[in-house]
Amino acid sequence: MSLSELALAAGGAMLGTGGLVWLRSLGAGVRPITAADFARVAPAELRTAVTILADPHQTNMMLAALDLGSVDTGFPYVDGWDYDAHGLYADVVMLGGQKLKDWNNEDVCAQFATYLGVREVTVSSPAPSWVRLQVRVFDTLAAPATTPVAVADDVDLEAVPVGITEDGEIWTIPVPGHHILMAGRTGSGKSGVLQALIHGIGPAIASGRVDLRVIDPKGGMELGFLEPLCTRFECTMPESMIAMLEETVTDMQEAARRYRGKTRKPVPTVENPLTIIIIDEAATLSAFTDPQLRQRFERAHGLLLSQGRAPLFSVIETVIDPSKDTVPQRQLFPYRIGLGMDEPTQVAMIHGASARDRGSRCDEIPTTTPGVCYVQEDGKAGVTRARAYLVTDEDIDAIVAAYAPSKVATAPQGDYSDFDPDDLGDGEAAA
Repeated sequence: MSLSELALAAGGAMLGTGGLVWLRSLGAGVRPITAADFARVAPAELRTAVTILADPHQTNMMLAALDLGSVDTGFPYVDGWDYDAHGLYADVVMLGGQKLKDWNNEDVCAQFATYLGVREVTVSSPAPSWVRLQVRVFDTLAAPATTPVAVADDVDLEAVPVGITEDGEIWTIPVPGHHILMAGRTGSGKSGVLQALIHGIGPAIASGRVDLRVIDPKGGMELGFLEPLCTRFECTMPESMIAMLEETVTDMQEAARRYRGKTRKPVPTVENPLTIIIIDEAATLSAFTDPQLRQRFERAHGLLLSQGRAPLFSVIETVIDPSKDTVPQRQLFPYRIGLGMDEPTQVAMIHGASARDRGSRCDEIPTTTPGVCYVQEDGKAGVTRARAYLVTDEDIDAIVAAYAPSKVATAPQGDYSDFDPDDLGDGEAAA
């Protein structure tokens, strides 16, 4: 409900004069709308917040109590407020000399929530010198979104649909040119995100534009359903899993030689597919195996992460604990998904030292909302809160039936003397 709709709900028509808001009540003439008028028709959960934000005097009292303004220094200017799907928001112009971190640190946000009588307030910056207070009383991700019935045959692998953001947008993941790290406690929804991702890239698997390779150290219990979609699937012995990674490194290096001098940005095609390597619970190989195998894993893993993005090799990895012991090369993952976690320190491990100031609250995700996560991509400011589509057992059966490749499509191997660069698609040609 907008402010004009609120005025109508309060009993009449809204008239604007010199920035004032007026109410024409039946038989009562014209009078200014008061904070009490707005509060009376506000949702019960927001009445305290509305009472304060609709009254400039009370707003300034709140800002003074939080050391964000005073009679001597002046007060930040509240440009306006309105309802949205989360509750309501207020846009504020900061005082000169103030910075975003003066407003969005955890203590200040908690004080805002206490003052406004709500469970949570977050702060972001929509423009320089501005802050937006997001008063949250409704969780738009409380219920999982249903998986789309169909995915386009020519799915854009740079924007694979996997869920919904808290603002109601489609959550998409870029796969080519990216490695993806996903962390979360047991039951947080890591498998659900993988299932949604596989649903999104399914048509590309069926056509051969994607070569899927999977390592499932849990004996296939977690990702065994993917085996019919894979060109390689290992789930038993650490030796065979690591050997598969080493063979993939060889394929990656051969692909790089093919592309050298031909293109800087290849596009996935049937002849030159995007190779996706999924490693479920990587700690089994990085931390819980013997030293010799661990050394082999770290070498192959590091080579794929450091060299794989350009020649169309992308690693997608899940862990419970995103510590350096578990993911020694985690800085090489430019796309990171943090699901529900047990410790605040783990939030910093997945999203960096200032994660909480940028809005990541993985440790506050309840166990009742698996698939809810905070997403960070290198080169983009802030984090995005999202939830993966709900993929049921029936959906999984349908995915496998619909997208199992009719033939195994692998990158050309061996003699490249007759290699045609036109087979690389529409990528950027080398100068």
